[in-house]
Amino acid sequence: MAQSCFFGSIGRALSGIRHRLSLPVGSRIREVDLPGQGVVKLDKSLNFVGDNCLRTVLITKLTIDRAKPGTVLEVVSDNLSAVETIPFMLPNCNCDHLATVSAGDCQKIYLRKRQNGLPPGQATGAGSAGPTGRESTK
Repeated sequence: MAQSCFFGSIGRALSGIRHRLSLPVGSRIREVDLPGQGVVKLDKSLNFVGDNCLRTVLITKLTIDRAKPGTVLEVVSDNLSAVETIPFMLPNCNCDHLATVSAGDCQKIYLRKRQNGLPPGQATGAGSAGPTGRESTK
């Protein structure tokens, strides 16, 4: 009886964590003036102040994967390892790094999910069709 009570409380705790991670941290939509970008409307804000690098990077990656194209995210963190890692992982996540802004003792990273799966500046059909009609890989 004691075991089922113990495991039941762990299950409730884990479901609470899962639920908390699925909710947007900043529920109000706001606009931010970014250097070199102008005024940008934020769709979601993720606050990782006090969290470790691994959690910050993993939850950011999960949020990016679930986001619709064109979504603008704000990631707030005071962990310097995470602040340095996130901009480097964005090209592999189909995102553009808009800016990183210092805000007191934390950093705010702004990113936008790309409309298509191509890297910026790469047009569709970049290869040339050879005599067989297949695209060359040169």
